[in-house]
Amino acid sequence: MGGENRQCLSALANYLGEEMVDKKQTRFDLTGWKLVTRDDIPQQMNGSDCGMFTCKFAEFAARRAHISFTQEHMPYFRRRMVYEICRRKLM
Repeated sequence: MGGENRQCLSALANYLGEEMVDKKQTRFDLTGWKLVTRDDIPQQMNGSDCGMFTCKFAEFAARRAHISFTQEHMPYFRRRMVYEICRRKLM
């Protein structure tokens, strides 16, 4: 946790490409994409919140929002995600 893992970034990029071909039968163009790691973001403090951190980072990035959550927000985010899944609607 908290380290730079370029191999993981490459694997994620490959996964996106493979999923695009599988699901949409088209190539996922990564031209112009820059794979970066950041050290100015919150860190998880346990070994069980990686999925929730990933979802929240993706959500905040998609909204171009300032990343302002911490480990302490994870129980709330987890309950909220369960609620959204059960309601089949994002809040």
